[in-house]
Amino acid sequence: MIRKMAKHWFYFWLVMLITAAGLFPGRQAAIAAGPVVQPADKVMGHGDAASIVVARVNGAKINMAQLMDRIYDLTMERYGRREITPFLAQKIKDESLNQLILEELAYQKAAQSIKISSSEVKKVTKAQIKAMGGKKGLQKYLRANGLKNRAAFETQIRRMLTVRDYIRKNIAPKIKITDNDLKTAYARGKAYFHAPENVQVNKILFFGDPNNPRTIQHIMKVRSEIIKKYNNHPEKLKADGTFVVQQNIHLDKVADKELYEAAKKLGRYKISKPIKMNGNFYLVQLTGYKPARNKSFKMVKNYLKNELISRKKQALLAAWRQQLPKGAKIEFVDLKP
Repeated sequence: MIRKMAKHWFYFWLVMLITAAGLFPGRQAAIAAGPVVQPADKVMGHGDAASIVVARVNGAKINMAQLMDRIYDLTMERYGRREITPFLAQKIKDESLNQLILEELAYQKAAQSIKISSSEVKKVTKAQIKAMGGKKGLQKYLRANGLKNRAAFETQIRRMLTVRDYIRKNIAPKIKITDNDLKTAYARGKAYFHAPENVQVNKILFFGDPNNPRTIQHIMKVRSEIIKKYNNHPEKLKADGTFVVQQNIHLDKVADKELYEAAKKLGRYKISKPIKMNGNFYLVQLTGYKPARNKSFKMVKNYLKNELISRKKQALLAAWRQQLPKGAKIEFVDLKP
């Protein structure tokens, strides 16, 4: 309900911005790599957004309702509740329209060789409606996405399946990942897959005679102050010349063995009991801990393969999308009040 109301006010603002600021006249989306025609027909007035054509892609219409919905989603995704200036609104509008044009071109290209059966469309539609929560969920989806009825939803499903199957048939087979690719990726990720254990502490070094019982008493008093008076913030201690506080020190597993082992056993921001090392007493507070990582090639091979497949797929899809506008007839409707 809140999202629906937000869209309502957003759309009101958008229509006012388009008509008052004249964002559409004379502008062409950056995607237009093929022939572009500015049609003579003009849309007068506003009326139903779904009946207002903003662009044609090889004759297929893109309407204002689609554009407004895409603008809303893109705005919420990237900018949330930030103030949208006219310049930024124009940028969002152009990108939204470009996306819709590319999607239409992708579908047209895919539909030339991919045919989806009605039975598959109905099967997927049924599953999607069930996932939405039934008829009520479908109605909410239709209203939120400007679709008139279930038939319009099925058309959306058919388009999605057509593009999906085209990608599976024509793009996915081009993705080849070799063992050499995997080993190279593993070598590049060495710092991620292999890292030593890391122990970080606030370290308090005391200068008193380690053989004097009063030294321990003083250390315990300081420890109590840190915990009770300063709420585990040793940096707030008032210097009295008997100690020094070092913050966020990375301990060496060998050189600081006693402190290292004691700190590992502490909960985060807990203060240790007095620790004697190299003839001095210390208190340590654990401020950070990372376990050692030592992942073999075999352990991460599947992860690397999936990552490389995803990257190559994105690269191939980007190259495919870049070619789509070539030779296409893309018309932008000039919306003048």
